[in-house]
Amino acid sequence: MNRRKVEAYLRAQNVKFRQMCCVERKDFSSSVYEDLAKVGQVEAPWFCSKNNVYIAFEFTGNPRIGPGPEEADTDTLREVKIYRLLEGCL
Repeated sequence: MNRRKVEAYLRAQNVKFRQMCCVERKDFSSSVYEDLAKVGQVEAPWFCSKNNVYIAFEFTGNPRIGPGPEEADTDTLREVKIYRLLEGCL
């Protein structure tokens, strides 16, 4: 499935999502941005204010140039996984 279809489905279901680079892969220079849809929050350790739980939609596509998200409608969905993100940490 391509990015356009995934994001159209999320919007049709009124699911808010955001984009983030390099959820699992640490190759910041060529990674394709992932879509993250928040599904919950669990108890955070004392040094963080939030421990959010997301569904991460990981895509493959042509390497990106520049610092921002340059998603392409033709990016292909590679994997869907649960992703936990500590936020508001000291």
